Amino acid sequence: MVVWNLWLRTRSENGAVPNEFFPHHGSLSKELREELEDRLKQSNLPTTAVATTTLELGIDIGSIKSVAQVGAPRSLASLRQRLGRSGRRHSVPAILRMYVRERNLGQDSDPLDHLRLETVRAVAAVRLFVAKFVEPPSIVDAVATVALHQTLSLIAQEGGLRADRLFETICSAGPLSFLGKGDYIELLRGMASSDHRLLEQAPDGTIMLGEIGERLPAGRDFYAVFSTDEEWRIVSGGRTLGTIPISNPVAVGVVIAFAGQRWRIASVDDRSKVLEVERHRSGKIPQFDHVMNEPVHDRLSAQMRAVLEGDDIPAYLDAAAGDFLRQGRDAYLELGLRRTRFLPAGKDTHVLTWRGTEANAVLAFTLVSAGLECAVHEVGVTVLETTPSEAEAVLRQVAERPPDIQSISAFVENLETAKFDSMVPEYLLRRLWAKARSNIGKEIGAIAEGLFDSRGG
Repeated sequence: MVVWNLWLRTRSENGAVPNEFFPHHGSLSKELREELEDRLKQSNLPTTAVATTTLELGIDIGSIKSVAQVGAPRSLASLRQRLGRSGRRHSVPAILRMYVRERNLGQDSDPLDHLRLETVRAVAAVRLFVAKFVEPPSIVDAVATVALHQTLSLIAQEGGLRADRLFETICSAGPLSFLGKGDYIELLRGMASSDHRLLEQAPDGTIMLGEIGERLPAGRDFYAVFSTDEEWRIVSGGRTLGTIPISNPVAVGVVIAFAGQRWRIASVDDRSKVLEVERHRSGKIPQFDHVMNEPVHDRLSAQMRAVLEGDDIPAYLDAAAGDFLRQGRDAYLELGLRRTRFLPAGKDTHVLTWRGTEANAVLAFTLVSAGLECAVHEVGVTVLETTPSEAEAVLRQVAERPPDIQSISAFVENLETAKFDSMVPEYLLRRLWAKARSNIGKEIGAIAEGLFDSRGG
């Protein structure tokens, strides 16, 4: 986003025209963000906002003429929200333009790049948008943070409450009912521990704010319970390579793409937000990110496969996008993906589940627990330095003897993703991660079995 804004500003300066491009993201000062917001509200100044998701919700920016998205959508809910920013005036249509980038292909390009998945995902997203599909609400990984926040807020308001009253008020209904009584008791114990001193208990059983717990609600930033993804430092051999925001879970043995190369995660420091990585031996990487993007829903991945198996060219695509779609479909047929889910790529094997991010992540952690190295992507997982027959052999074992989700969770790292997770017991975060994915855990054997049942599609 910063690069786009700098490029546009430079073009304005080189063309000797007034700059009308302004950035908006969470790292900017309040004054710089408000400068753009004020211009948008005035509506009489030519203005283009170059923004992250910070302008999606909660900010009144008036009516804007059109929205441009760089990259294909990954979330239908976000797509609907972004489009809704335009067309608010009477008789003015809502306009959304998508700008999708695809790699130049060569003889050594990864087979997944030949599928033109960015273009395919854009078409799939539009199909689902027209069908009025929106991802259903899910159990968020911030549930422990929100419960902790609400506990401190309620005690600060009431002066002190018993544990049963706190549980009934906070967890008896709504999303926080995901926490069972045992989970909530463990949360309270962690908050009262000597490490955190958020709570203390009177002789009569009343729970009150502890030493640190009294300070937190007094801070101005306490009431904003959700924070943007924290930047993680990528370190290799003692040298910092850079930083990335991490949205999705990782594990030691998972391989990420960074700076155009593959890196194997060797260790994860949740508190310091550091990933220790080592250069992976594999060669070129397909053009997808693994841990930095918002998750893709099962329905969107399945629709991508349907787009590749179709033959229509939507009228809203320009000539280049239409050509990319044809190339992707041709590659899909040439690679035999109507018959198989195992796609060789040099020394690696892409396993195409056509499932969403969560299912692919659980499958990847399952394979990591079996000693393999994996990378997660939007339509499956990549098993590194493994032939299709080797990958099939391991996955047949998973189909026959699927592990339970709790044992899989032992391999998950970076569990402290929400604002107050560092004050939540690690074992509770791990248990809640597994609980939130219990349905996928029950399916993991069927997912593996389906990779073989799909030989004919």
